[in-house]
Amino acid sequence: MITPRAVPPRFMNDQQLRDHFGLGDRALTRLRATRQFPPRDELINKTDRRAVELFFDRRAGIASPVAAAGGLAAVDGEENWND
Repeated sequence: MITPRAVPPRFMNDQQLRDHFGLGDRALTRLRATRQFPPRDELINKTDRRAVELFFDRRAGIASPVAAAGGLAAVDGEENWND
């Protein structure tokens, strides 16, 4: 029987980010110093794991469906306010 893998949390503190992405303390510090790395949310002091995944995808040159959509999580059509 195959056991399902635990889904990582969407928002992670620095220790969780280091464990999930295999980063060292110095590596995460250097990434945080770049302008493109996703910042911590000021209210909960955690970083969006999905935004970090997209950061690494862009850095590796991998086109993801979310990045191709201009960073939107879902591509919506034009709004029709008349209906």
